[in-house]
Amino acid sequence: MLLVLLLSSCHTSQPILNNDQEALRYHYRVDLTALDEDKLTIVLDIEGLVPEQLTFCLPKIVPGIYGAMDFGQYVSNLSARDKKGNPLRVQQLDTNCWSIGQAYELKQITYQIDDSWEEFGRNNTKGFYRSSACSFRDSTFVLNSNCLFGYFRGYTQEPVEVVFEKPASLYGASSLEKAGGSTRQDSFRAPSYHDLLDQPILYAQPDTSLIRLPNIEVEVACFSTSGEKIAEEIAAFIEPLLVNQTKYLGDKLPVDKYTFLIYHHSDPGQDFYMGDGLEHSNSTLILLYMPLDRQVIKETVYSIASHEFFHILMPLGLHSHEIEDYDYNAPTFSQHLWLYEGMTEYFTIHMPIKTGVQSQEAFCKVIERKIKEMESFDPSLSLTALSKAPMEKQDQYYNVYLKGALLNLCLDIRLRELSKGEFGVQNLVEQLIQKYGPDRPFEDEDLFDEIIKLTGFAELGPFFQQYVIGSKPLPLEVSLEKAGFSLQDGQVKTLKNPTPQQLELRQQWLK
Repeated sequence: MLLVLLLSSCHTSQPILNNDQEALRYHYRVDLTALDEDKLTIVLDIEGLVPEQLTFCLPKIVPGIYGAMDFGQYVSNLSARDKKGNPLRVQQLDTNCWSIGQAYELKQITYQIDDSWEEFGRNNTKGFYRSSACSFRDSTFVLNSNCLFGYFRGYTQEPVEVVFEKPASLYGASSLEKAGGSTRQDSFRAPSYHDLLDQPILYAQPDTSLIRLPNIEVEVACFSTSGEKIAEEIAAFIEPLLVNQTKYLGDKLPVDKYTFLIYHHSDPGQDFYMGDGLEHSNSTLILLYMPLDRQVIKETVYSIASHEFFHILMPLGLHSHEIEDYDYNAPTFSQHLWLYEGMTEYFTIHMPIKTGVQSQEAFCKVIERKIKEMESFDPSLSLTALSKAPMEKQDQYYNVYLKGALLNLCLDIRLRELSKGEFGVQNLVEQLIQKYGPDRPFEDEDLFDEIIKLTGFAELGPFFQQYVIGSKPLPLEVSLEKAGFSLQDGQVKTLKNPTPQQLELRQQWLK
């Protein structure tokens, strides 16, 4: 599964602080050594000023998925206490939220949390995304913070510290910032609840390998139920991919640390193969269900990593307010999946030929497969309409990786044509990130106009109107012909006698 994220937060008014008052801060504690019937006890200590009214929630939905997971359903025995240890009134409002009575006295919330999957196997439930959920076992813990930790509605920008008590034999792999620790304790911190949820953690017997690239270090941390060590082989196998992706991005990456967290479940009695991945700002969680076939494992991780690593750019480094102000219980969606997922997938298929590791013939075959797969989806559904209603259109969602990628292929060629070969979608994304970036979200409704202003190409207006906002069939045949290719009966072939102009555009586009 390949993913992204979007929404707009419903903030309650926050109290005005006096100089001697401190803002609210979250301090979470979890004891991994005290697992009881697959349940962990979560303790939240609150510091700083607390308002008179508070609603405590676990997320209904999180970035990267488009189904209601309702993580509150795994909570039990939730209680709240004041500064003297006396209980406060707690009322459950719905599956995911609780109101706290006399919240200004609140000092601590305690609850138990059950894991949301036991064994990562072949039995799938529609709308359930394991890569956004948790699994607890004595030997390994797959932890997405949205499964464990709640937030106060209207207070998702406050700092968070999480302390894990752990068995000395387990290593906690994550891109979260370490605030300290020992052999039996890890302390992590995040500048906000949003940042905490963006950093999954894998606790397991140490099996790690480090890849050092220009301007970034990539850790590969693995656990296999087979008991075998696989991290070193996987790291060696994907390192050339990451080298070429970094090269494709001009060695300009928005993060200096990245982590691949890989959980592999091996069932000797099954020959079923499945892989699932969810991207984050500087990590990806990959779940694998397959036999201990090292080559298949490496190739599956390679396939997932080739897309997910590019997400360090979009939407994680470039996004609208719908993503920046993510509301975990009342989502509203951005209209720009064509950019977040479509462009990311286009980079995935364009990078190999652009960096010289794929032949022109192989690249044409990739385009052919995308075109053929796209034909099974509703052609009347525009990419913006799909983006605005992804939960209702889940049966059409995969088309964003097909039509979205092919749209950006056409956009890339159009930009090269308008700029006489000097400017393509790589340049476009780079300039957008320079103007906006992770902490400067754009206005969702203004992006198309912003792109036209940034490039100076008014001709992009009709392009966006017809092929992104509208549902006019993509101009694949015309676009490919400009670069010296023909598209007939679903086959992409090189023209026998391309013109000098076609050859020059092809050179700028692919070389």
